[in-house]
Amino acid sequence: MATEFVPFGRPESSGAPGLLAEPVEESRIGGPFKGFPDTEFANEAREDALAAAFKAIGHPVRLQILEILSCQSDPMCVCHIESRFTLSQPTISHHLRLLRKAGLVNSERRGTWIYYSVRREGVGPLYTFMNSIVCD
Repeated sequence: MATEFVPFGRPESSGAPGLLAEPVEESRIGGPFKGFPDTEFANEAREDALAAAFKAIGHPVRLQILEILSCQSDPMCVCHIESRFTLSQPTISHHLRLLRKAGLVNSERRGTWIYYSVRREGVGPLYTFMNSIVCD
């Protein structure tokens, strides 16, 4: 099944050109992000990793979990994360698993409990990317 992409921009009736009216010059595309060398293969890997990370934080619960974990200096037990929501433990574990698979959180088993923390090197590229697309 093919996906059709519709250009994003202002309606032409407003007199303002669409955002995609002109192609982006190669020289305007940002350089490599920290941890990603500047090669075509690395750029694809970087884009795939960023897309996976943005998809992971695209759900409000996962975004809240990431925010909670980012405020902690020590890893946080899954039971303490769960206590901040009205969701069931399996649902919270599902969201944590998706964040872990996206490389945004670390997990560490301590006995029967799992402790989670933000993976700084996982969220760093998100921060760098968001700063790179903000035009002053």
